[in-house]
Amino acid sequence: MKITIIYDNKTWEEGLKADWGFSCLVEAYDKKILFDTGANGSILLHNMQRLNIDPTIIEEVFISHAHGDHTGGLPDLLRINNAVKVYIPLSCPEPPGASEVVRVKEPFKIHENIFSSGELKSIEQSLMVKTQKGLAVVVG
Repeated sequence: MKITIIYDNKTWEEGLKADWGFSCLVEAYDKKILFDTGANGSILLHNMQRLNIDPTIIEEVFISHAHGDHTGGLPDLLRINNAVKVYIPLSCPEPPGASEVVRVKEPFKIHENIFSSGELKSIEQSLMVKTQKGLAVVVG
């Protein structure tokens, strides 16, 4: 499993732009899942380019909750790659332009060894990946 921080309020690599929000790429079991999309699509795409992450290889987007600092980059990503499957908590509004949306209420298996916690407290979900060392939980 590999996690690459794409978007955060601090950067540790020259050339990346910092902004309030969060996004990371989770690579596990031959899957590439974008966890959240930050607040600003142009910053998300800039940082992806600087990190050599091609937006067209993203297969799925996992949205933790509906706050703009976690969802704001989604429209720009969908303009480049609208073939992604988007997992959103049931309480989130459906994103326009997404070709496939999975509304999440209960915990479920996304792929072998990759799970959603289900909607927690009716507002957010977490991504869980079973690894050889235990369960890795990505939260927004």
